Amino acid sequence: MTLTENQRIAIIKHAAENSKKITSSKSVEQFVEEIKSEQFLEENGLFSVHDYDLAEEIELGGHTPNAESIEEEDEDFEASEEMKGVYND
Repeated sequence: MTLTENQRIAIIKHAAENSKKITSSKSVEQFVEEIKSEQFLEENGLFSVHDYDLAEEIELGGHTPNAESIEEEDEDFEASEEMKGVYND
């Protein structure tokens, strides 16, 4: 079946009109929001931190000031006989 020039133009016109009617879904909108947020944070950094933000995080995390001073890699630990074999081999 061979289409005439007018038929081809009508098909292209119809496709172009339909492409303008596409609405974005929620997931696309959320994706765009995430990308824009990442770009903003890359350019501007985080907002200034307030004392109440820190207090809230400390409460949630069970933070102790000496936690950062502990070097876990330097401490000895007890391992089962099976694990000792793995580490010694």
